[in-house]
Amino acid sequence: GLRSQRKRLGLSATDYGTLLGVTAQSIYNWERELASPRTEQLSRLAHRGSCLHRARAQHADPAYPWEKRRA
Repeated sequence: GLRSQRKRLGLSATDYGTLLGVTAQSIYNWERELASPRTEQLSRLAHRGSCLHRARAQHADPAYPWEKRRA
């Protein structure tokens, strides 16, 4: 689910929400299935999720997937 994906990426609900343009409360509500993301949010979720997974795989900072991690 969404929570396991967020945890696997090592992101707090606040950080994940910031990346998606929503509040941490929205993230918590989605994770508990108290609310559902809107279509535009689902699109961002899918896009950001895939970008973050690729960044993690390349050892980049998950908060800045376009930058390589500094040594």
